[in-house]
This record gives sequence, structure tokens and C-alpha cells, in this order.
Amino acid sequence: MRLLKGLCAVVLSITTATSSASVFDTAMLSDFALFAGASGHSAQAGYLGFGSESDVHGNVAARNPEFGAGSHIHGYAAGMHSVLGDSVQLDGGWQQWQEHQFSELNQQLLRLSQQLEALGGEQTSLQSLHGYHGSGGLNVFQLNPVLMAHQTVEIYGSGDDIFVFNVADYFLMDGGGILLHGINPNKVFFNFHRYNTADEYSHLAAANIGTSNIQGNWLAPNMLFQIGDGATLESTRVWAGAMQLNIQTFIPPPAEQPTPVPAPATLILMLLGLPVLLWRLKQ
Repeated sequence: MRLLKGLCAVVLSITTATSSASVFDTAMLSDFALFAGASGHSAQAGYLGFGSESDVHGNVAARNPEFGAGSHIHGYAAGMHSVLGDSVQLDGGWQQWQEHQFSELNQQLLRLSQQLEALGGEQTSLQSLHGYHGSGGLNVFQLNPVLMAHQTVEIYGSGDDIFVFNVADYFLMDGGGILLHGINPNKVFFNFHRYNTADEYSHLAAANIGTSNIQGNWLAPNMLFQIGDGATLESTRVWAGAMQLNIQTFIPPPAEQPTPVPAPATLILMLLGLPVLLWRLKQ
């Protein structure tokens, strides 16, 4: 009987651990290459400004988008108010959104950012992660202030790796960048979890990216996100409170559904053998 109780306890613990493991669900957010959803009294809250001839290969949503002349959105654009420059092309057309649509999506972004922040992580500098190899599971870091000029950080892993970089301070990068090798960019999160009031969106930036190469999902739900001229943006998404972009080509990674975590083979074998063990104990 003691053996049976012990076996049941082991099975229960494995089952609990297995069911609690999951991939971060970006749900509707992954439908958008760019999203600016903050609300507030400032005109900059929810603002998404494009420079001229921006080329975005995906959908965009912002409360107040402004499209520079010659911009091309290879998807649809959604917003509450818009400013269109000359010769702007929206392949998927314009969608007039209401407050509740932005609120719902912005709440999801806030929940995801809080979930990532709660993971904590090892305090380190971004530069020290150059050459880092993923664990094959969840890799979480809290980044020191980032100030990089013409430096490249290369990170290696597999499709099973999930990377979370929590950022609580400034992030300035010009030249160089962050290159992912063997890692699914859908499973990489740079989470700027600081908070500022709506009136500061016009001048307080979560990140300022220059002529750099960045990949993965970049979250800054309560902050302004700035990307300057010459950045390489392939397999990239940005979801922020507000954005100012002077970009050329912006390509998000293909969206994918969260993958269910399979039960370990040992657990399956134990569950299959449990009825036999119970029958023998009863004899």
C-alpha cells in the first residue's frame, strides 16, 4: 500500500509539472507586425509614426497612425484616427477600430509583459551573452542598461528554446545588433516593463535603435519605442505604447500557434502500468 501511495504521488507531481509548462501565448498580438495601443491624454499615446517609404510586410494597428509618403503596408492597417501621406499603399485596406478593440489588445500586451517580468532572471549585461547557447528550455535574463555601438551579440539555441530578456533601464543601440542562430524568433521576448505617464510618450523612449539588426518580439506597453534609419528588421515585431519609426523594410516572423507540451514518455509508461499494479495489489 505504501508503494502504491508513493507511486501515485510521483505520478501526480509529474502530471502537475507537465500541465503547468506552456509556451507564452501571444494570441491576437502575433497578427500584428507593429502595434501601438497606449491610451492617455497625450497626443503621443498610441501614436505610430512612419517615415517616408516605409515597407512593412504585415498588419499594423495604432490608435493614431501617421504614414509617411510612399509607405507600403503589405497587410491591413487599423486605427481610430489616421494621417496618410502621398502615395501610401495599404494592401489589406483600412480598418476603423473602436476603443474596445484597442483596449482588449492592449490588455493582452500588458498581461504578457507582466507575466514575463514576473519570471525575474539572472542579472547580466547583454554583451556578456555573446556566444551564449540556450538550455533547450526557458532562458531568462534581467539586462543591465544597454549602450552598444557597432557591437554584435550572437545567441545560439534550438527551436525548443525560449528567451526572455527583461529590461528595466535604458537601451541604446547603434550598429551591430543581436543575431539569433537556430532559435525561433517567435520565442524571443525583449520586455521593457518600465512605466511612464502618457504625457511622457513624446520624449521618454524605452529603446532607441539605430543602424542595428534586431530580431524577436519587442514589448514596451507603457513606453515609446524608436527605431532610426538603416536598421535591419527581419523576423521582428514591436508592440509598444507609442512608436516613432524611420525604417526601410520591416518583416515579422511567420505567426504560429502555441505548441502543446507533450507528456514525458516515462509518465505515459507509468500511467499505462498503473491499472496492472492496482489489480495485483488487490489479489
